[in-house]
Amino acid sequence: MKILKADFPCFFSGPLKGLAGICLAALAAAVPAATVPAAGFAPNEVQANARVDLLDTEFSQSRNMFTWCDYQGHLWVGKLDPATGNIVTPTYKLIDADAITPAEMGITTNGPEWVATATGDHLVYTKFVAGQTPSAKTARLAYAQLNADGSVNTVSVLGPDLPRNAPYASDDEGDANPRISYVDQFNRHYWRYLNDDTSEKQVKGMKATPKPVSVRFVRGANALVYAQNVNGVKQVFMLKMDSGKLMQITTDDGDKDLRTVPWMWSAPEFNGKQVLMTTVNETELRFYRPMDKDGDGVATWTLFNTITMPAGTTVASPEPFVYNGKSYVSMALTETANGFPSSIWLGVVNPKNAAFWKVSDDSTLRVRMDPEVYITDNGPVVFYNRFDPSRATGDQPPWCGDCSEGLFRATSGILPGN
Repeated sequence: MKILKADFPCFFSGPLKGLAGICLAALAAAVPAATVPAAGFAPNEVQANARVDLLDTEFSQSRNMFTWCDYQGHLWVGKLDPATGNIVTPTYKLIDADAITPAEMGITTNGPEWVATATGDHLVYTKFVAGQTPSAKTARLAYAQLNADGSVNTVSVLGPDLPRNAPYASDDEGDANPRISYVDQFNRHYWRYLNDDTSEKQVKGMKATPKPVSVRFVRGANALVYAQNVNGVKQVFMLKMDSGKLMQITTDDGDKDLRTVPWMWSAPEFNGKQVLMTTVNETELRFYRPMDKDGDGVATWTLFNTITMPAGTTVASPEPFVYNGKSYVSMALTETANGFPSSIWLGVVNPKNAAFWKVSDDSTLRVRMDPEVYITDNGPVVFYNRFDPSRATGDQPPWCGDCSEGLFRATSGILPGN
């Protein structure tokens, strides 16, 4: 696997001076240099917006919009310039004045999510019963339908009127039967068709989890994937919703998705066949696809690529995306010992075009989290939150609310001609 060499100084200053750890920039420089996706590319970052409450933002490619909930629990959408990826201000539109606050996301572990439908992308999220203390017991599923300009059309609470929270949604553009997955107050996992309250089913074979975790739908298929313990090792399963058939995909060593989730999508570089990505032991990404290894006409799920993280780092928030007929993955890498510093990286899924490179300029000590890719007219850019750990006091984590520096963006080095 090829690594882009980065040559930035590593330093700790202020109250963090002398802190033990390995700087990610030094780790990146220690591995062999390689050709970058575009000649002359260098890690970079700019502040996309100074609002410190732009946390856990989610992006809609089809609408050129993003969504988030502020500290007061207001649900908003904002507009992006598709040519540059710049946030167009002032274009914020209030969708729901009583949604969920970042503090309440400690209950659900997520905020609003886009759901692709036949009438465009809309929003699903968690609301709490009015007048009651926010908790997993008082949580309900909410659905906001938007007009073409992003303004709110309707906001409704989805049935059943039972504790439900942390919705995640299918992502098939123009989908006439979109799906959502979510949990109850005991973190038992369910899925349903968005527009049919009676279609709710528990996710077959999946046990309750210690806290809400996302169950992701397969892009391009009526199926979902999740990780489950098998004889002491977490493995990935696929559930086909139409038939109810449950299939174990991975059987190899290493715990799959301890703190992440598996993803599956239709990969154009493999003739639209499904590809599975899973995080193993938090230090590598493995990719599988159906392959006829023996030439007998029978395809089995086979490991075909591995991206190994630099020593001393942990991978977080890996997510695949497709651009110009090729599959890539975005992720954050964090120094394992202290949970920071961290940086944003991209990788190529097809090993025949292997590349793995850092896109964020991490010459300053910062926490970078929750990378989200948005495709501009000039290629992909990556948005993420940045935090200054020197602002943390007492037992606050280095990504505390007081540490937030707003939303940042890095160019990817992937151009329209790549």
